[in-house]
Amino acid sequence: MNEYNELLKFNIEVVKKSIPNIEKSIGATKKELAVFMRVSESTINRAIAEGGYGIPEYIKGKGEKGHISFPLINIALFITNSINKSA
Repeated sequence: MNEYNELLKFNIEVVKKSIPNIEKSIGATKKELAVFMRVSESTINRAIAEGGYGIPEYIKGKGEKGHISFPLINIALFITNSINKSA
């Protein structure tokens, strides 16, 4: 478990360095996440439409066109859990 926590801390720092000012906002936008994950924004949109598989958990605003944010901790957890599953 200690190794997991260290990896999570490391991934939090990686996300902070890769997505400027993420800790000052509710989270990353779809565009910022797409750049970070090196995929297109349409890939993120498709994953959301298909139930969110393959992307970090997100917060969606109210309404049909509600703003979507990906919190820092959710991105770091997603990376950490992906690494552990493939190890």
